[in-house]
Amino acid sequence: MSVQLPLPAGWARQFASMPDPRDRLDALEHAKLTARTEIREVLARLIDEFGVRPREIDRAMDHVDDTIGDLLWDVENGYRHEIEDA
Repeated sequence: MSVQLPLPAGWARQFASMPDPRDRLDALEHAKLTARTEIREVLARLIDEFGVRPREIDRAMDHVDDTIGDLLWDVENGYRHEIEDA
């Protein structure tokens, strides 16, 4: 009598369900773009409501871009390393 193991093995199931690091990097880039767009829309409402100069919104968005980049740098860098290692 032989024993047949289920496939994939239990330890391998976690890897089978993980998306490709390129897909995760693409999803991260899309999420960053979406966040920037939503934040700009909120700041644009301040222009209308309080008469903030558009140039000030652009300056604020520079800080937002830096903040989002800093916040997600480790995650993005990890995905890039996974892609290089593959």
